[in-house]
Amino acid sequence: MASLFKKPKRNFRRKGGDFDSDKEDENRETNMEVDEKPAVSTKSDIEKKKKQKPKEKESTKTILSFETEEDEADTEVFKVKKSSHSRRIAKQLKKEKKSRGQGQNGDADNSSGNEENSGEDSKRRSRDEEEAKADERIKKLREEFRTLNGEEAEDLDDSDDDGQKTFKAILARGEIPDAKTIHLIRKQRQMARETDNFIPIDDVEKPNKSSTARLVRDDDNDKSDEEEDERIDFAIDKAALERQQMRDDFLAAEHGSDDESDQEREWENQQIRKAVSLQIPGFEVPSVNNSNDGMGNSGVSFYTSSPQRSTSKSLDELKPFSALSKSQNISEITIESVRKRLEERLNTMDMVYRTHKQELEKTVFDIDDAKDIIESSEQKAPDLEKRFQFFQELRGYVRDLVECLNEKVPSISEVEQRVNNMLKARSERLIKRRQQDVQDQCREYMTNTASVKLDVEAKEEQGRQRRAAEREARRSRRRRAREVKNIVGHQDGLSSDDEESSQSQMLKFKSEYDECVKAQETLFDDVVEDFSQIEQVKYKFEQWKFTYGDSYREAYIGLCLPKLLNPLIRKELILWNPLDENCVDFEDSSWFNSLVFLGFREGEPIEKSDDDLKLLPSIVEKLILPKLTFLVDNVWDPISTTQTARLVNLTQKLTRDYPSVHALNKNFRAYLEAVVARLKKTLDDDVFMPMYPLNVLENRSSGPAVFFHRQSWTCIKLLGNILSWHRLIAAPVLYKLALSGLLNRYIVIGLVSSQINREALHKCQAIISTFPKDWFNTLEGDSTLPQLENLCRYLVSAAQTLHKATALEKDAERLEGRELVKQISKHLINIHAMDHAMSLANEFSFKIT
Repeated sequence: MASLFKKPKRNFRRKGGDFDSDKEDENRETNMEVDEKPAVSTKSDIEKKKKQKPKEKESTKTILSFETEEDEADTEVFKVKKSSHSRRIAKQLKKEKKSRGQGQNGDADNSSGNEENSGEDSKRRSRDEEEAKADERIKKLREEFRTLNGEEAEDLDDSDDDGQKTFKAILARGEIPDAKTIHLIRKQRQMARETDNFIPIDDVEKPNKSSTARLVRDDDNDKSDEEEDERIDFAIDKAALERQQMRDDFLAAEHGSDDESDQEREWENQQIRKAVSLQIPGFEVPSVNNSNDGMGNSGVSFYTSSPQRSTSKSLDELKPFSALSKSQNISEITIESVRKRLEERLNTMDMVYRTHKQELEKTVFDIDDAKDIIESSEQKAPDLEKRFQFFQELRGYVRDLVECLNEKVPSISEVEQRVNNMLKARSERLIKRRQQDVQDQCREYMTNTASVKLDVEAKEEQGRQRRAAEREARRSRRRRAREVKNIVGHQDGLSSDDEESSQSQMLKFKSEYDECVKAQETLFDDVVEDFSQIEQVKYKFEQWKFTYGDSYREAYIGLCLPKLLNPLIRKELILWNPLDENCVDFEDSSWFNSLVFLGFREGEPIEKSDDDLKLLPSIVEKLILPKLTFLVDNVWDPISTTQTARLVNLTQKLTRDYPSVHALNKNFRAYLEAVVARLKKTLDDDVFMPMYPLNVLENRSSGPAVFFHRQSWTCIKLLGNILSWHRLIAAPVLYKLALSGLLNRYIVIGLVSSQINREALHKCQAIISTFPKDWFNTLEGDSTLPQLENLCRYLVSAAQTLHKATALEKDAERLEGRELVKQISKHLINIHAMDHAMSLANEFSFKIT
C-alpha cells in the first residue's frame, strides 16, 4: 500500500550556472585555439545561492557521439573508415598541433606563474592537450568527408534535403545514421538551445572527457530522484549564454563544422545563373537533376563531387548563345537551325515591338483624352458652380417650405373642421324640420279625418302651430318667386323646403360663416408670399424644371408636388361647397388656373410622359373626392333636385375630364358608396306616403288631399333624383333603390289608392319620364323589366277603368276616354311593355303607333 502513495519522480529544469563555489576550478571554460594565437580562458563567476552536494561530472569532447550508456561494456562505437592517405595527413596535423600547443602553453605558464600554482598549470595543459586532440579529430573527419566517393556525396545531399524526416526514417528501420546526418541533427538541437526562450531540461553538467563511450543515456543527468528538497532556480544566466554563443561562433569560423555553407554557396550560384539566363537571350539553364554525370544540355558541368570546382565557376564562362543547340552533340547545329532560331527570335521581338507600340498609342490617346477632360472640366466649372449654388438655395427653400406647411397644417385642419361642422349642423337642422312638418301634417289630417280629439299639451300645440305658420310662409315666398320667374306647370311638392325660415337662424349662420371666412384668410398672414402663395411656389419649381430639366425629372417632382401643395390647396377649398347655389366651380378658382399650366411654356410641345400632367388629376383624386365624400355624407339632401343636379353634373365632369377618377379608384369608389348610403337613409327616414279613403281624396282642395298629392309628387321627385345617377351607379343598385325601394313600395301604392283621372295619368307620365332609356334598349322580347310589372298592371287597370267609365257617356267623353287609353298604351310602349300594349290595342281595337 505504501507504494501507491510514493511521491512520483519529477524532472525539474535547473539553472545552468548554479555550482558550488569550491568547484569553480573544475568548471573553468575550455581554452580554444584560433590560428596561431593562444587560447582565451573564460571563467564563470556565479553567486552561490545554496549549498549543493559535490557531484562528479562526466563529459566528452567527441563530435560524432551519443551520450554514454550505463553499461560501458555493451556500448557500440561508431567509427568512420579512413583511407591511408587521410590517416597520414591526420598524424601530421596532430604533430603540428601538439607542437604549437606546447609552445603556447609554455608562454602562458610564464605569464601567469606568479598568480597560479603549478597544479593549476598542469590541469590547464591537460585540458589544452585534450582540446588539441579534439581539433585534430575534427580536421580528420573533414578530410574523410572530402574523400567520400560520388555515391556517398549524393546520398549525403539527399539526406540533407530530407532533413529530420530522413533521420527518423533511418532510426525506424533500425539502421545507424551516417556522420553527416548525426552532425546535422546535433547542430539543429544546438541552435534550438541557443535561443533566448529555451530552458534546458537536462543537467548542464558535461560528461567526463575520459569517457570513451559514444552514447549516453538521457537519464544519467536526471536529478529528479536526488535532492528533491533543494531550491530550484529558474533564472537564466544571460552572461554565460552570451559567452557560449561567442564560443560556438568562434569554433564555427575556425573549423567549419560541416559542408552546409558550401552547399548554400552552391545554391546561391545556381540562382545567380538562373537570373543571368533570364537576361541573356538564347541562354538556357542547365539541368542539375542528373547527378550521375553532372552535365547540362549545354555541356557545362554544374555539379561535381568537389565543392571547390562548383564554387569557382565564373559567370564569364556562360555563353549567351550556347542554348541554340538542344543536343549534347555540337555536330547537330546547322545554319538552317540557327537561321530558324534567329527568325523565331526576330518574330518574338517584332511581336513585343508591336505590343509596345500599341501600348504607346493607347498611352498617347489616354493622355490626349485626359487633356480634353481637363479642358472640358475647366469650361464646365462655372456652370457647375452656378448649378451647385442653385440647388443649395433650392434645398434651403424646400426645407423652409416644408417646415412652414407643417406648422400651418393644424390651423388649416381646425378651420376646415369648423366649416364642416357648421354645414353639417345646418343640413341636419333643415332635414329634421322637414321631417317634423310631415309628422305634424300627418297628425293634423288624420285627426280631422277620423274626427278624434286628442289631448295635446298646450306647449306642443303651440310649437305645432308655430311650425305650420313658418311652413306656410315659406311656401308663399316660393310661390311668389315662381311667379316672378314665370314658371308654369309646377306641382305642389316639387319644391325643396331647404331655406331658413327664422331670421335669427339666418343671422347666426351668416355670422359663423363670416368668422370662418376671416379665419381662412388670416391663416398665412404671418408668412411671406414665397411660402404662402401657390403662384410663388409654382415659380420656384418651374425655374428648376426649365433650368435643369433632367434632375427635375429624375427627382420625380411632378409626383411630389400634389403632396407638397396639399396644405395650400386645402386652405383654398375650406369654404368650397358645390351644393350651394352661389359656389364657384373649382376650375374657375385662382389656384386651379395657377397649376393648370405648371411646367409648360407657350410654343413648346407637351410630352405625354411628363409627370406634371398628372398634377391636377392627382389633386382631384386626393383633395376634391374626399371633400365631396364628406359633403355627401353630412350636407347633401337627396330630395333637393337642385343639390342633386349640381352633384351629379360635377361627378360626371370629373369622370369625363380627369383620368384618375374611375371605377377602380379607391377614393372614387368611397364617394359612390357614400352616395348610395345617403340615398338608402333618405328612403328610410324621409319618404312618407299617407293612405286616405277615396271619399276623402275626392275633394282636391281638402287638406288630406293636398297633403297626399304633395307627398306623391315628392316621391316622384325623389325617384327622378335617384335615377339621375344611372350612368354613375350600377344599374342593379339603382333597380333596388329606385324601383323596388321607392316606386313599388310607395308610389304605385299611392296611385292605386287614389282616383284614376288625368292627374293620375300625369303622375304616371312623370314617373315614366324619369326612367333612363338605356335600360330598355338592350331588352329582348316584349316584356319590360320585372321591377316595372306593378306599374304596367296599374296602367292596364287604369285603361280598363277609364274605358268602362266613358263607355256610356256622351261621344265627347267617350272619345276623351279612348284617347286616354291610347296614351296609356304609349306609356307601356315607352317602358318596353309591348305585351301589355298589344293586349290593350286588341281589347279596345286601336293600332299602336
